[in-house]
Amino acid sequence: MRKFQPKTWGAVALAGALTAALIGVPPASAAAGESYLRLAHLSPDTPRVDVYLTAFGRPDFHLRVNGVGYGDVSDYQTIQPGEYTIAMRPAGAPPSTKPAISTTLSARNGRAYTVAGLGSFADLALKVLDDEISLPPAGQARMRVVNAAPHAGDLSIKRAGTAVIEHVAFGDASSYVYVPGGPTSLTVQPVQAEPTSLPVTLATGSVYTVLVLEKNGALSAGVRQDASGAKVVPHGAVETGLGGPSGSDTGLRLVLLVAAAAAGGALVLTRRRNRITSRAA
Repeated sequence: MRKFQPKTWGAVALAGALTAALIGVPPASAAAGESYLRLAHLSPDTPRVDVYLTAFGRPDFHLRVNGVGYGDVSDYQTIQPGEYTIAMRPAGAPPSTKPAISTTLSARNGRAYTVAGLGSFADLALKVLDDEISLPPAGQARMRVVNAAPHAGDLSIKRAGTAVIEHVAFGDASSYVYVPGGPTSLTVQPVQAEPTSLPVTLATGSVYTVLVLEKNGALSAGVRQDASGAKVVPHGAVETGLGGPSGSDTGLRLVLLVAAAAAGGALVLTRRRNRITSRAA
């Protein structure tokens, strides 16, 4: 088992890994239509995993992404509409190993999905998030938040002092909300820390995901553009973020007072690292 070493999510997007891992997949034809899929590891105490994507009734399709760690979010990959299985195995485990966790995806024409490992390792779940890429109303942008920060408590997001998203629990994704397009400031309000502002420009006609992580006792957050003009943004540009510069991430650092919790969490993590192998056996 590889040592669990979290990295900043904006700097380790898996676009190259997805491209390299795609084996024997014929391009989707215009007649068949297209769906869009991206993968995410958002469970802070789950070690690195290998992610497998297979299609029902299509032995020519197989996708494997190796060594996916906490905070990794891939770019969108075009896939044909249909039924798929997504499975996670311990990093480096043989493909014949029983998956630690798996789920199914019914990909529909013109739709986009994020399949994310969310929650703590004890109750880890692969969740299929429906990514809304349709065009927002004139002058509006669309936004949601995914809470992958275990010690932050419920998250709320305010825009210009007004709450637009409230009470998003750890391991959950909020519903989408409409917000006016243009330069603005989003305030991330955790229960267990002081609020922090994210200056950002939300382009009209675009869709965004605010992803909140916790690494080394601090929150890191990015506002990721998912779609523009009802089309997915292939490289998912990070517009702004918390946690200091890293790749295209910029912004402020928000320190959490969780030293005691982190010390206890380290003991639990050691046990859970050992358990993932037995759970996958």
